[in-house]
Amino acid sequence: MKPLFPILSTALLLASCTGTADQVQETEAAKDSTATPTATAWVGSYADTLPCADCPGIFTRLELRPDSTYIRRDLYLERDSIPFGEIGRWSVQGDVLTLATGDVPDRWRMGANGLEMLDQEGKAVESPLNYTLRRVAGVAPSSMRLSGGYVYYADAHSFTPDGSNQAIPVAADSISMELGKLYTQKVQSPPAPMPVRIVAHLQEGPAMEGNGTEEYLYVERAEQ
Repeated sequence: MKPLFPILSTALLLASCTGTADQVQETEAAKDSTATPTATAWVGSYADTLPCADCPGIFTRLELRPDSTYIRRDLYLERDSIPFGEIGRWSVQGDVLTLATGDVPDRWRMGANGLEMLDQEGKAVESPLNYTLRRVAGVAPSSMRLSGGYVYYADAHSFTPDGSNQAIPVAADSISMELGKLYTQKVQSPPAPMPVRIVAHLQEGPAMEGNGTEEYLYVERAEQ
């Protein structure tokens, strides 16, 4: 009968190697999870002044919401008093944040100081100028200029921002009723959208159904 010591030694060696491999994989997985923030880690508000070619800068405020929607406001300093707004959806793949609005999506990476802008190739912007939006406590609601499609159909008003497929309910008031009248005059095939440029803000209001609240777009004026 052959001794069992060589067999036991081989089994112990294999177990040791397997344990080492498992430890290496766990360590690498821990490194990856530390380096790549989860989607919830991106949620929040960011703001700073970004470079501008023909003005002192663009004061940008970006709000990433938990429902994967975002609101961006760009105020061109010493040129405009009302920022240009953008409403769309955001997503994360790896360590890259994508704002999917428009033909060319904006991409950002989470850095030590906040969101760092990436170029169209997904690389860091090489410049001595600031291309980082820093995390802030919150972004106060404010008016913004928006372009998109307005629809008045079945006694309901809605607005879909350019580059987005998200229809936002519009509060029914005197201004939206005027837009509704204009819609019925210009649009021959409802619910086709009517292109408009508006100044508006988002605000909670009574839900159309039930006792809760809902976020509405309040139109302040239409711009031609």
